[in-house]
Amino acid sequence: MADPMSPDEEAEDPAGQMFPVDEDPDVIDTPDGGAMVRVDDSPSLGDSDFYANLAESMPEYELATIGSELSDLVEKDKESRKKRDEQYEEGIRRTGLGDDAPGGANFVGASKVVHPMLTEACVDFSSRVIKEIFPPGGPAKEKVIGKMTRQKYDKAQRLTKFMNWQMTKQMPDFRAELEQMATQMPLGGVQYLKVTWDAKRKRPNPTFVSVDDVYLPYAATNFYTAERKTHVQYITKLEYQRRVKSGMYRDVDLMPADIVPDQSKSERANDKIEGRDGGSYNPDGLRTVFEVACFYEIEDEVAPYIITIDKSSKQVLAIYRNWEEEDDQQEEMIWMVEFPFLPWRGAYPIGLTHMIGGLSAAATGALRALLDAGHINNFPGLLKLKGGAGGQTDRIDPTEVHEIEASFGQDDIRKVMMPMPFNPPSQVLFTLLGFLVDSAKGVVRTTFEDLADTNQNVPVGTTLARMEQGMVVFSSIHARVHSAMARLLEVLYRINRMYMDEQDIIDETGELLAYRKDFEGPLDVIPISDPNIYSETQRFAQVQAVMQRSDTHPQLYDLRKVEELFLKQLKIPDGDSLLLPHPEVHEMNAINENLAATMARPVAAFPDQDHLAHLQAHLDFIQSPVLGHSRVAAPTAMPILLDHIREHMILWYVSHTVSVASEAAGVDVSGLFKDLSKDERKDYDKMLAAASQSVVKEANEVMKSIPPILEECIQYLQSIQPPQQDPANEAAAAETQRRAAADQQKMQLEAQKMQADQAENAQNIQAKIQELQVRLQEAKMREDREDQRTQMEVAARMKMNTDDNDTAKRLAALEIASGNKVAVSTGTGINPNP
Repeated sequence: MADPMSPDEEAEDPAGQMFPVDEDPDVIDTPDGGAMVRVDDSPSLGDSDFYANLAESMPEYELATIGSELSDLVEKDKESRKKRDEQYEEGIRRTGLGDDAPGGANFVGASKVVHPMLTEACVDFSSRVIKEIFPPGGPAKEKVIGKMTRQKYDKAQRLTKFMNWQMTKQMPDFRAELEQMATQMPLGGVQYLKVTWDAKRKRPNPTFVSVDDVYLPYAATNFYTAERKTHVQYITKLEYQRRVKSGMYRDVDLMPADIVPDQSKSERANDKIEGRDGGSYNPDGLRTVFEVACFYEIEDEVAPYIITIDKSSKQVLAIYRNWEEEDDQQEEMIWMVEFPFLPWRGAYPIGLTHMIGGLSAAATGALRALLDAGHINNFPGLLKLKGGAGGQTDRIDPTEVHEIEASFGQDDIRKVMMPMPFNPPSQVLFTLLGFLVDSAKGVVRTTFEDLADTNQNVPVGTTLARMEQGMVVFSSIHARVHSAMARLLEVLYRINRMYMDEQDIIDETGELLAYRKDFEGPLDVIPISDPNIYSETQRFAQVQAVMQRSDTHPQLYDLRKVEELFLKQLKIPDGDSLLLPHPEVHEMNAINENLAATMARPVAAFPDQDHLAHLQAHLDFIQSPVLGHSRVAAPTAMPILLDHIREHMILWYVSHTVSVASEAAGVDVSGLFKDLSKDERKDYDKMLAAASQSVVKEANEVMKSIPPILEECIQYLQSIQPPQQDPANEAAAAETQRRAAADQQKMQLEAQKMQADQAENAQNIQAKIQELQVRLQEAKMREDREDQRTQMEVAARMKMNTDDNDTAKRLAALEIASGNKVAVSTGTGINPNP
């Protein structure tokens, strides 16, 4: 229902919101009902000479000084972060993807497996972040700054549509660069995304910049406040020539780049993962270029500049002013956005390599030790007694059969060889591995595994609290990514304002998506992600909470919008089409209003209607015993018409009061209130009060027959409707049910706690029993080994005694034989064979 006290200065958007209407000077209405749009064809801001390459006109000696000085500073910045490069390299190697993770045994067949702790965390983090910050529809949504008007709303809509099209269609590599950044962000602790203008393709150019290629001064405490930020670029010979031809670099004689540029340790570790090897040749002519965004004294003032230097020759290739031409404060323009994982004290944030790198190494070591123990236990070494004429040493591989030569007098191989007493894989080591993995997951929780065992009857608020507690670390990281995306949108917005022409803001259908003037003023676009919501589970839990509240207090909620929110969260295509059409109220005559009320359709009174005529038609209808007063039509039509009659009575009172006041003042007073001062508004109220007195007296005379009719209708309506319970009794019953439900839930929680305690005690007892069993088993194995050793020693001694006895007997026999021969020779007559 419109307000007759104010002019029609609002318009409604498709979402149902009301905005004040303001004129757009660039849109001109035509007599045939169309419109003409004024297109801005002035040169873009980026074409100004202010942004020209200053190095083209500077003396060579000055350029040489700048190049030499900045090159030395960049080398010092690189040296100051040498240890960080080593940490990043170790983190990449510990993922195991390059098959060169440090640690492990060195014997043949030793396990080289790596626990996937770091890889799993990186993949999980990247998947969650990309899903939130870059959905299929685009990463931006509208956010009007200041007072909402139709022009601002339309501008925000155009900007959002254009920037989403730009990041999804015009720059198809944007998402790829963003995903590459997200996978490396947990390992490196920080990564960067740079957006520049590509003059050839006439669009912004996004580039992922690894932390390897960003040097900051040792004294810097923050990336954005650092006095010097160096982006190390590796460009091919063709790219260098293209930049010179486009005027980006000045044309100088540089030595050909015959040697492949030096790589950082982390880059070499990444090459092993990707299976790349550049070799010692440089067929593409790669050369290293330092692009330094710094504060430097040029033109007799210290201001932000972007200075590009060739590393090998230290020659300056370009110098650009890095502030906007109209900016008297000379604020540094940002082209590269930092995506931090966990800020620390210095300018470089830390990541998973620093946080759980040690735990990852320990888990890998434990896993390798378990596998090595299993391998050795299945193929143990042997001990062999030394001695014998035919002794030999052989290495026996699995499934092979070898013959060995036995020692003198040996016919059982088991009597000369003994297996090495290697222990099997340790249960303690296996438990330690599980402890290490759980400890690492406790540092950065990126999954909802604890929610799998949650009781479905637990209130939504409890579920949200558990989710927030379990994801407290990830939520803060997500908020930092959200903030970085907001900075990235600001950079893209500024680049569009500086370089984009309206001829270039046309999509593949030929539609002009935005105007150049849309990029003036504050940015009405923000990231589509929510820093307080970081998962679909949390978002759906919030929707469930809203639905529960709407069921409890339906009078406070628009149930249709609640249902639309639910369908939207389910991501059902064209979910609004599943709902019944939204009833719209149109201005109708009194007879049609009676018909609509009988059909249970909404009706409304409008200010310019003849209210007394409408009242007469409605009162006649509801008093008719065969029409509105019948048992068939009254339950449906009478409640609607009673509210409708109230609207007509109030609107008659308002319109007559304004009419009487306007006649007394000599002007239309309906739109004066907002333009009056504080004192004038008091007089305005007094004038309306005086007019109201006369209107009320007239209403008492004109409408004196209406109240008895309405009272009779209300009584009749109450007589045919079922009796309603006392609200106080309903409230008491609801409170009783609530307390009973609360008590039941409390008992359930106590029972669950008791069950959990019992289960924990049972687990502790079972663990102690298993520990005792392991100890008994180890003691039994030691006892068996001692018995085996004793038996072998006894057997060896018995064999030695037997060998000694045999030797003695042979010696005795030999002595006797020798004696007999002597006797024969001397003729003693002794018979040698008695």
